Amino acid sequence: MTLPLHSIVIPVLNGARFLDACLDSVLAQLGATDEAIVVDNGSTDRTLDLLAARRDPRLIVLHQPVRGISNARNMGLARAQGRLISFQDCDDLWPPGRQDVLMAALTDNPAANAAHGRQRVIFDGMPMDETYAAMDGQHVLMFNILTAMFRRELLDRVGQFDPSLAVAEDVDYLVRLRQAGMNAVAIDADVHIRRRHDANTTSSTPATAQRDTLQILRRNIVRRRTGD
Repeated sequence: MTLPLHSIVIPVLNGARFLDACLDSVLAQLGATDEAIVVDNGSTDRTLDLLAARRDPRLIVLHQPVRGISNARNMGLARAQGRLISFQDCDDLWPPGRQDVLMAALTDNPAANAAHGRQRVIFDGMPMDETYAAMDGQHVLMFNILTAMFRRELLDRVGQFDPSLAVAEDVDYLVRLRQAGMNAVAIDADVHIRRRHDANTTSSTPATAQRDTLQILRRNIVRRRTGD
């Protein structure tokens, strides 16, 4: 049995509105031995019907009750078999060529354990937000784990996402990756399209986002002081 080279972990909770477009953008770029692992997080909309209608052998669907995005990503990571790992949100998109340019960057830079590119931002049915608009066309690996491809051995050093964080769990994970020795090469290419819409978690829970981000900053300060 040939193990997949690249595994993509995609959590989804009631994502029917955008899921098909997301999966189309990902699956169109994957090789025959890659895998896209969708972890359903207790969806009650048409998500499960959309997934059941697909017959792509590279698509793996896992299920859990509503336990949050960190637990969903952790389940996907535990199932993933690829030597390379990427994360994707069910409402976002991969621009054409994303897979090839990131894989080429890691091939050309064997000492790197991650590669990342620029983020594009689109506003879907909501007013433009200046904070996110300023990130359009920028390298944002400090804040967005979705713009990168990682070697599995780097993620193995860090372990799981923190399930106690309702939001900003990816920022926490990126802090821990840097502390674990992440050596990321930046490339001059668009690799992720972030969709801002009225149902984004960070749109509906700004107070929670602020609380968890401050918690992450405090943890980072403690880690630096203790060397943990």
